[in-house]
Amino acid sequence: MQQLISKKLVFMLAAVFAMTPFAIDSYLPAIPLIAEDFSVNTSMISMTVSLYVFGMALGQLIGGPLSDKYGRKPVMVIGLSIFAVCSVFLALANNLAYFWLWRCLQSIGGGIAVVGVPATIRDNAKGKEAAKIFSLVMLIMMIAPSVAPSIGTLILKYFGWHWIFISSGLLAAVVAIWAIFVMPKHTQPTHSATKVSFASILANRQARGYLIAHAFGYAVLMTFITNAPFAYIVNFGVSEQLFSTLFLANVVGVITINRLNAYMLNRVEPEKALVSFLGLQWFGGLILLSALILAPNNLWFAASGFIICMAATGGTMSNSNACFLKYFGRGAGTASALLGALQFFSGAAISAIAAMLTQHTLWPMVLIMLGSASIALISTLKANQLNDSQLAQAPLASS
Repeated sequence: MQQLISKKLVFMLAAVFAMTPFAIDSYLPAIPLIAEDFSVNTSMISMTVSLYVFGMALGQLIGGPLSDKYGRKPVMVIGLSIFAVCSVFLALANNLAYFWLWRCLQSIGGGIAVVGVPATIRDNAKGKEAAKIFSLVMLIMMIAPSVAPSIGTLILKYFGWHWIFISSGLLAAVVAIWAIFVMPKHTQPTHSATKVSFASILANRQARGYLIAHAFGYAVLMTFITNAPFAYIVNFGVSEQLFSTLFLANVVGVITINRLNAYMLNRVEPEKALVSFLGLQWFGGLILLSALILAPNNLWFAASGFIICMAATGGTMSNSNACFLKYFGRGAGTASALLGALQFFSGAAISAIAAMLTQHTLWPMVLIMLGSASIALISTLKANQLNDSQLAQAPLASS
């Protein structure tokens, strides 16, 4: 039975979701100092960003099926506890090998915990209501990457880099205790119910379309984040201050579209809203392509395309979540695991390929962003077409 999700639960789920961007962004200012302490190249510490992303994907594949079997609350609390303990061991690490080990285990714990967020939303809401809650959770989550580097810099200045990880562990412990009191009780599925597997999820053609759309929409975001310093600082020669301002414009754009999406969902279904915002993302990619062809040295032409692409994610991610999970009222944990794992694996892989190719020109970055946006839009249109076809056939079948 669908239940009304309380504000306390929404904020708690947002806090779990925010753990990942905070864990990634808060220690970025400390990377050179950590590398110096371990007597290694800075790139060896920077690689832990990619390790975290892949660990998150693995953790979700583990946590999703477990949460279907044993409940969202215990699995989420266990994941947060693993994250908290490993954060402390990260702070105590005195060489690169241990740092990598605890970073991988920390991210797996984070993945086990975070997969319960979309599953819990799906357990208690569907359709427009689910999309609205996803939108609100993601709006709250956006605060973390905006403030995390500043918090990390402040901790680094007064306490040292070790306390950045200790603070992440303390935050996870607090959220774990919060989850114990706020998370709803688990309803055990009936024994007669057919088990939901990764294979059965992929066999659903409509859901598969939204799954692909979600993964490639996220790849657009990751490709920009990974290559933004090259695009702005190296290619256009902007200062660090202007770079920060341009990056902040993306955050403002995402928040604006996020609120527009919430307003639109009062009038249209998530499937239609998803097409609109993926179309906006594709349009931003088209502007980028036009900028490279017509005015390759014009910063503001290209920046407008980047900002539109990033702003569109304020409406794409929440709606693709809701559209995909709509098909899995039972087995939402397993479905969320597949969604999250594919999101992180594809985002990391595609953005890494873009970074390797984008060394002297923006063409690879722009073409990959536009191509990913095109795949996401086409997949959604096909999934919507299948939905409309089934709805049209339903009255004929009943008659």
